[in-house]
Amino acid sequence: MDNYIANVIPHLQQWWPVIILLSYLFGLSFGVISLVQAVSQKHRFNRSVAVWTFWAAVLLLNLPSLMDALSMTVFNQTSEQSLGYSPPSSPGAIYIQFAVYAIQIVGVIGIARGVCLLRDTPNQAMNFSRGIVHLFGGILAVNLVTFLRGIGATVGGDVQTYVAKIIG
Repeated sequence: MDNYIANVIPHLQQWWPVIILLSYLFGLSFGVISLVQAVSQKHRFNRSVAVWTFWAAVLLLNLPSLMDALSMTVFNQTSEQSLGYSPPSSPGAIYIQFAVYAIQIVGVIGIARGVCLLRDTPNQAMNFSRGIVHLFGGILAVNLVTFLRGIGATVGGDVQTYVAKIIG
């Protein structure tokens, strides 16, 4: 079973550029949509939709920088440091590495979803809070190792020992 998971991990790492490229494509499409909405006579009295769409386009086009900015704000480290996790050598290290990479992929997708939810804020006001929750939940998922180390250091005792044993 270890061999199967060890073979899957490099394939998970190959999804980072695909997710970033998809965010670029969505950013470009949102940029075009915002320009069309800005000059459209149909949306003449509701320019806030075009402004929110434009901001979503800018944030999606700069997703790696947005992830770095949020990671530096919350955890004082870049997202590249978090995405380059390698566990200590132990019997179940391959499973831990697989789980961490899978959660980090979900975190990057959550950040992109948060930006898309922020785009729909003029239509539904509750999407603003949902978008912010997705942004910070995604940052917690991308920085999972640092977050768990912080929880272990805060609680101390057995929790810190288990966290140090599991993730290093």
